[in-house]
Amino acid sequence: MSEPVNFEKHIKNAYSWLDEIARKAGTPDRTDWAYNALKAVLHTIRDRTTVEEVFHLSAQLPLFIRGVYFEGYKPADKPDKMNLDEFLQRIRERMGPGNNVEPEQAFHAVLEVLGKHVSIGELMDIKTSMPKDIQRLWDSSLSRSKAGVH
Repeated sequence: MSEPVNFEKHIKNAYSWLDEIARKAGTPDRTDWAYNALKAVLHTIRDRTTVEEVFHLSAQLPLFIRGVYFEGYKPADKPDKMNLDEFLQRIRERMGPGNNVEPEQAFHAVLEVLGKHVSIGELMDIKTSMPKDIQRLWDSSLSRSKAGVH
């Protein structure tokens, strides 16, 4: 007989990620801003990467974050081609109106948290599939994470 799923543990884990993202971005609003940033960044990364890498990354995400990651995903015709400006614009649009944090800051915060919880090999696999301008943004986020910059 299998053990029951401990949803409380999964909920706490998701809130922990949101707290980390909010802290890295310098905003106390984990339930709205951090959630919207996480969703916007994950969806934009997801849509810009290959279907294979989407599933590889998903295997390393917490249960509820994985659900957010796959919400609305349509793998046909992926990856979407976009340059850095289009990438950041998509994050901005997905974060919604009334957002006072720049998409670069949201990307840095989310990627720093991913850098802490996801294997560097997986993040590098995704990064190398991106155009050079997005790779530079990616590198600056991961170097902030390694240096302990918040």
